[in-house]
Amino acid sequence: MENEDKNKPLFLVPLGQIDQQFLEKLRPHLEEIFSANVQISNPLPVPKVAYNSHRNQYNSTAILKYLLTQLTDYDRPLAIVDVDLFAYGLNFVFGEADVLHKMAIISLTRLRQEFYRLSEDQNLFFLRTLKEAVHELGHTYGLAHCPNPKCVMHFSNSLSDTDRKSYKFCEMCKSKLT
Repeated sequence: MENEDKNKPLFLVPLGQIDQQFLEKLRPHLEEIFSANVQISNPLPVPKVAYNSHRNQYNSTAILKYLLTQLTDYDRPLAIVDVDLFAYGLNFVFGEADVLHKMAIISLTRLRQEFYRLSEDQNLFFLRTLKEAVHELGHTYGLAHCPNPKCVMHFSNSLSDTDRKSYKFCEMCKSKLT
């Protein structure tokens, strides 16, 4: 990472009702991985304009556009929302990054076991969230998808892809961050 990027804090931005303790648990992991101070902002509402009633989902790109108007003083904000997201051309997304504006969003909804009618597993849920947060923030640092299926920057087409990969960068991706 460039020295100027290391000195700027990253921001976790809760959209809607996100458990503060969960964000506090996520914070030190992101601080260690990105060697950056991570701050948690005040919550913002989930923008109703991003809701698609035909799909019963929210458009992640529309939310990112909304955030551009709300987060003008934030560096590398990562919005965290607990609604189902989609992007045009895809049935759903776990997250999306706007590389140009260095901001990203992740959804907690499909990372929970309960979404698939399975027993709750808080540890697995946290690990999935961490992986998606690191992945999307990695894009804000200019990292592309990685061919290494164990690297956090590997594209997740399904939850099994997310579960298979690490929350860490492979050596190749890590070298691009420094």
